[in-house]
Amino acid sequence: MAKRMYTEYARDRAIQLLSFLGFTFGITVALLAYVISSYFQKVIESDNVSGFYIGIFFVILVSLFKLNRIIERIGRAKTLMILLVVQIGVLFALQFFEISWFGAFLLMIYYVLYGIIWVVFDVILEAYSEDSKTGRVRGAYLSVLNLGFLIGPIISTSLLDIYGFHIIFTITTILYVFIFLAVFVALNDIRGHVVKKNLSSRKVFDQFRTNQNLIFVYGASFALRFFYATMVIYMPLYLRSIDVSWSEIGIMFSIMLIPFSIIQYPAGVLADKKYGEKEMLFIGFIIMAGSLIVMYFLNEPDFVLWTVVLFVSRIGAALVEAMLDSYFYKQINENDIAIINFFRTTRAVAYILSSLFIGALLMIVSDLHIVFIASCIMIIFGIIVIIPMEDTVPDEK
Repeated sequence: MAKRMYTEYARDRAIQLLSFLGFTFGITVALLAYVISSYFQKVIESDNVSGFYIGIFFVILVSLFKLNRIIERIGRAKTLMILLVVQIGVLFALQFFEISWFGAFLLMIYYVLYGIIWVVFDVILEAYSEDSKTGRVRGAYLSVLNLGFLIGPIISTSLLDIYGFHIIFTITTILYVFIFLAVFVALNDIRGHVVKKNLSSRKVFDQFRTNQNLIFVYGASFALRFFYATMVIYMPLYLRSIDVSWSEIGIMFSIMLIPFSIIQYPAGVLADKKYGEKEMLFIGFIIMAGSLIVMYFLNEPDFVLWTVVLFVSRIGAALVEAMLDSYFYKQINENDIAIINFFRTTRAVAYILSSLFIGALLMIVSDLHIVFIASCIMIIFGIIVIIPMEDTVPDEK
């Protein structure tokens, strides 16, 4: 009994630390997430920045298929620390270059590393999660992570107009150094042997094919990530095109991200104890689709109206994100690293396909409104794929 209590105490402390690191990581992500497309735009002097994102996420996609073997060989913590060291080096170098093609190349490397680091954090968190508490653990982690997202846009967009990109790179570098030191001191001795399953890509595909629920949740996750991709890449460009200032965009985006911090943990509790995930997935997707329809008809730089619509859209997205994570992690265990990595390819695949699709459309119509139509179609696809999905059984205890 004492051993079990110690194990639970150690697990809770590890989850708390990971959540705090997730908060800091969230700030670093948000500092650059909504301004990177502007950097690329300045380099090529065009709104069609799709090529950069296709390259970035193709590399991420390939890397994720190899990541499980690296983790199995050197461990979770060492993998994370190596990635953090390289990331710090890239960010440090970015401070010495003006907006240029080489700067864009370094920024692409940054984006690749951040995408892989995100997945490694997921793998570490799963090592401390229990199925009966998955909804709560994932919901709490996502809430804290997204709390960091709230702070980033205000800082980056307010500083961008005054000081340019260099100050953002400097702040991000400092935060990454802090994350590295915390991981080195506190997580370097992560408990838990990583079972070497040596799953090939074909075997991973086979596991997904034999478990239809994994296929459905992958499809729904792809729809959500497609929405995120189009919003992150093109929403800042669209708002700037209708004369919304960077300072206003920063405030808008910080407000719109509030639902991720206040909804996801309660939603996770409800998924564990009362409803399961399927019902809330439906509600979330419907809210997102309705919001996109409204966005299509908004052509004026009305700060209040845009803020409200963006906020409502993220209520739906926050529900969907929390429920997808909760549902997926109830289907696997901590040693299914290859499965986790494959599931996280939805983000890379969504960015690649959305960039190809939207980029091709923009070459034909040159109207950013097409972003809202494409995203809405993909959300409808998300609704369709969750219809046959088997719901989980809540545990009221």
